[in-house]
Amino acid sequence: MDTLPPQFVEIVEAVREIYVAQFSETVAGFSEETHVVEPVLLDSEGDIATEGPLRLPYRADYASLETGKLESFTAPREIRFDTFSFTLGPTEIVVAPFAWDYAELRVAGDWDPLATRLFTDWHRRAFGDEEAEDNIELQHVIHTATTPEVTEAGYAFEADFGTAPASTMSDLLLALLANAPDRIEIGMREKDGVLADEKPLA
Repeated sequence: MDTLPPQFVEIVEAVREIYVAQFSETVAGFSEETHVVEPVLLDSEGDIATEGPLRLPYRADYASLETGKLESFTAPREIRFDTFSFTLGPTEIVVAPFAWDYAELRVAGDWDPLATRLFTDWHRRAFGDEEAEDNIELQHVIHTATTPEVTEAGYAFEADFGTAPASTMSDLLLALLANAPDRIEIGMREKDGVLADEKPLA
Protein backbone atom coordinates (compact mmCIF):
# COMPACT_ATOMS: atom_id res chain seq x y z
CA MET A 1 0.00 0.00 0.00
CA ASP A 2 1.15 3.56 -0.72
CA THR A 3 2.28 5.66 2.22
CA LEU A 4 0.18 8.47 3.64
CA PRO A 5 0.90 11.79 1.90
CA PRO A 6 2.99 14.40 3.78
CA GLN A 7 0.12 16.92 3.75
CA PHE A 8 -2.09 14.53 5.72
CA VAL A 9 0.64 13.80 8.26
CA GLU A 10 1.48 17.49 8.67
CA ILE A 11 -2.17 18.53 9.13
CA VAL A 12 -2.76 15.82 11.73
CA GLU A 13 0.38 16.83 13.62
CA ALA A 14 -0.67 20.50 13.60
CA VAL A 15 -4.23 19.76 14.78
CA ARG A 16 -2.91 17.55 17.56
CA GLU A 17 -0.18 19.97 18.61
CA ILE A 18 -2.43 22.99 19.12
CA TYR A 19 -4.98 20.98 21.09
CA VAL A 20 -2.52 19.15 23.36
CA ALA A 21 -0.54 22.34 24.03
CA GLN A 22 -3.68 24.01 25.35
CA PHE A 23 -4.72 20.93 27.31
CA SER A 24 -1.25 20.77 28.87
CA GLU A 25 -1.42 24.43 29.90
CA THR A 26 -4.74 23.79 31.63
CA VAL A 27 -3.60 20.78 33.65
CA ALA A 28 -0.13 22.19 34.44
CA GLY A 29 -1.41 23.74 37.65
CA PHE A 30 -3.08 20.57 38.91
CA SER A 31 -1.71 18.54 41.79
CA GLU A 32 -2.22 14.95 42.89
CA GLU A 33 -4.34 16.29 45.74
CA THR A 34 -6.79 18.12 43.48
CA HIS A 35 -7.17 16.23 40.19
CA VAL A 36 -6.80 13.06 38.19
CA VAL A 37 -5.86 13.65 34.53
CA GLU A 38 -7.32 11.38 31.83
CA PRO A 39 -8.87 8.85 34.22
CA VAL A 40 -10.52 5.67 32.97
CA LEU A 41 -14.16 5.87 34.01
CA LEU A 42 -15.57 3.31 36.42
CA ASP A 43 -19.12 2.13 37.06
CA SER A 44 -20.93 2.19 40.40
CA GLU A 45 -19.30 -1.09 41.40
CA GLY A 46 -15.79 0.13 40.67
CA ASP A 47 -15.37 -1.84 37.46
CA ILE A 48 -14.29 -0.24 34.18
CA ALA A 49 -17.31 1.37 32.55
CA THR A 50 -17.89 0.45 28.91
CA GLU A 51 -20.20 1.55 26.12
CA GLY A 52 -22.00 -0.22 23.30
CA PRO A 53 -21.87 -3.77 21.97
CA LEU A 54 -18.08 -3.63 21.63
CA ARG A 55 -17.82 -2.72 25.33
CA LEU A 56 -15.38 0.10 24.71
CA PRO A 57 -13.93 1.85 27.77
CA TYR A 58 -13.58 5.60 27.87
CA ARG A 59 -11.73 8.36 29.69
CA ALA A 60 -12.63 11.77 31.02
CA ASP A 61 -10.43 14.79 30.34
CA TYR A 62 -9.85 15.11 34.07
CA ALA A 63 -11.65 14.72 37.38
CA SER A 64 -11.72 16.99 40.40
CA LEU A 65 -10.92 15.19 43.64
CA GLU A 66 -12.39 18.09 45.57
CA THR A 67 -15.86 17.86 44.01
CA GLY A 68 -15.78 14.30 42.70
CA LYS A 69 -16.98 15.58 39.33
CA LEU A 70 -15.67 14.79 35.85
CA GLU A 71 -14.59 17.88 33.96
CA SER A 72 -14.29 18.53 30.22
CA PHE A 73 -11.77 20.67 28.40
CA THR A 74 -12.60 22.64 25.26
CA ALA A 75 -9.70 24.20 23.41
CA PRO A 76 -10.34 27.87 22.54
CA ARG A 77 -8.07 27.66 19.46
CA GLU A 78 -8.26 25.21 16.57
CA ILE A 79 -6.48 24.73 13.24
CA ARG A 80 -8.55 25.46 10.13
CA PHE A 81 -7.58 24.19 6.70
CA ASP A 82 -9.06 23.59 3.27
CA THR A 83 -10.68 20.22 2.70
CA PHE A 84 -8.46 17.99 0.58
CA SER A 85 -8.55 14.46 -0.79
CA PHE A 86 -6.20 11.71 -1.91
CA THR A 87 -6.39 8.08 -2.95
CA LEU A 88 -4.67 5.04 -1.48
CA GLY A 89 -5.26 1.75 -3.29
CA PRO A 90 -8.99 1.53 -4.07
CA THR A 91 -9.95 4.06 -1.39
CA GLU A 92 -10.63 7.77 -1.75
CA ILE A 93 -9.87 9.68 1.46
CA VAL A 94 -11.40 13.11 2.10
CA VAL A 95 -10.10 15.20 5.00
CA ALA A 96 -12.12 18.19 6.19
CA PRO A 97 -11.42 20.39 9.24
CA PHE A 98 -11.71 18.43 12.50
CA ALA A 99 -10.93 18.93 16.16
CA TRP A 100 -8.46 16.59 17.85
CA ASP A 101 -10.92 15.95 20.67
CA TYR A 102 -13.86 15.45 18.30
CA ALA A 103 -13.31 13.85 14.92
CA GLU A 104 -16.13 12.41 12.84
CA LEU A 105 -15.26 9.51 10.53
CA ARG A 106 -17.51 8.04 7.86
CA VAL A 107 -16.53 4.92 5.96
CA ALA A 108 -18.14 3.72 2.73
CA GLY A 109 -17.48 0.04 3.27
CA ASP A 110 -18.70 -3.04 5.07
CA TRP A 111 -18.94 -3.17 8.85
CA ASP A 112 -18.10 -6.87 8.92
CA PRO A 113 -16.04 -9.14 11.21
CA LEU A 114 -12.77 -7.95 9.65
CA ALA A 115 -13.68 -4.28 10.08
CA THR A 116 -14.73 -4.98 13.66
CA ARG A 117 -11.42 -6.68 14.46
CA LEU A 118 -9.35 -3.95 12.81
CA PHE A 119 -11.22 -1.25 14.73
CA THR A 120 -11.11 -2.96 18.13
CA ASP A 121 -7.41 -3.83 17.75
CA TRP A 122 -6.65 -0.18 16.99
CA HIS A 123 -8.80 0.97 19.93
CA ARG A 124 -7.04 -1.36 22.37
CA ARG A 125 -3.63 -0.04 21.36
CA ALA A 126 -4.71 3.61 21.33
CA PHE A 127 -6.57 3.51 24.65
CA GLY A 128 -3.48 2.41 26.55
CA ASP A 129 -3.16 1.10 30.08
CA GLU A 130 -6.18 1.28 32.31
CA GLU A 131 -4.19 2.36 35.38
CA ALA A 132 -1.87 5.37 35.22
CA GLU A 133 1.36 5.44 37.19
CA ASP A 134 0.97 9.18 37.82
CA ASN A 135 -2.49 10.68 38.04
CA ILE A 136 -1.56 14.15 36.78
CA GLU A 137 0.78 13.25 33.91
CA LEU A 138 -0.47 13.15 30.33
CA GLN A 139 -1.17 9.56 29.32
CA HIS A 140 -0.72 10.03 25.53
CA VAL A 141 -3.86 8.03 24.79
CA ILE A 142 -7.28 8.46 23.21
CA HIS A 143 -10.22 9.29 25.44
CA THR A 144 -13.16 7.82 23.55
CA ALA A 145 -14.21 6.24 20.29
CA THR A 146 -17.85 5.40 19.76
CA THR A 147 -18.94 2.01 18.50
CA PRO A 148 -19.35 2.41 14.72
CA GLU A 149 -22.95 2.85 13.62
CA VAL A 150 -24.05 1.22 10.39
CA THR A 151 -25.29 3.75 7.82
CA GLU A 152 -26.74 3.53 4.33
CA ALA A 153 -23.26 4.02 2.87
CA GLY A 154 -21.25 1.99 5.37
CA TYR A 155 -20.53 3.00 8.96
CA ALA A 156 -19.62 6.05 11.01
CA PHE A 157 -18.15 6.86 14.41
CA GLU A 158 -16.61 9.66 16.45
CA ALA A 159 -13.29 9.79 18.26
CA ASP A 160 -11.74 11.96 20.95
CA PHE A 161 -8.01 11.50 20.43
CA GLY A 162 -7.18 13.01 23.81
CA THR A 163 -3.42 13.31 24.19
CA ALA A 164 -2.57 10.43 21.88
CA PRO A 165 0.35 11.01 19.47
CA ALA A 166 -0.42 12.17 15.95
CA SER A 167 0.50 8.73 14.64
CA THR A 168 -2.67 7.39 16.31
CA MET A 169 -4.77 9.02 13.60
CA SER A 170 -2.56 7.56 10.88
CA ASP A 171 -2.76 4.14 12.54
CA LEU A 172 -6.56 4.39 12.54
CA LEU A 173 -6.66 5.34 8.87
CA LEU A 174 -4.38 2.43 7.94
CA ALA A 175 -6.53 0.05 10.00
CA LEU A 176 -9.66 1.20 8.16
CA LEU A 177 -7.89 0.92 4.79
CA ALA A 178 -7.00 -2.72 5.51
CA ASN A 179 -10.62 -3.64 4.74
CA ALA A 180 -10.49 -1.78 1.39
CA PRO A 181 -13.47 0.58 1.74
CA ASP A 182 -14.49 2.73 -1.22
CA ARG A 183 -14.22 6.02 0.66
CA ILE A 184 -13.25 7.43 4.05
CA GLU A 185 -14.28 10.90 5.19
CA ILE A 186 -12.64 12.59 8.17
CA GLY A 187 -14.02 15.82 9.60
CA MET A 188 -17.14 17.92 9.63
CA ARG A 189 -19.72 17.93 6.86
CA GLU A 190 -21.21 21.16 5.61
CA LYS A 191 -24.91 21.76 6.28
CA ASP A 192 -25.91 20.52 2.84
CA GLY A 193 -24.09 17.24 3.42
CA VAL A 194 -21.25 18.07 1.03
CA LEU A 195 -17.69 18.59 2.12
CA ALA A 196 -16.60 22.12 1.25
CA ASP A 197 -13.72 23.18 -0.97
CA GLU A 198 -12.49 19.66 -1.66
CA LYS A 199 -9.10 19.83 -3.39
CA PRO A 200 -7.31 16.73 -4.63
CA LEU A 201 -3.63 16.50 -3.78
CA ALA A 202 -1.29 16.85 -6.73
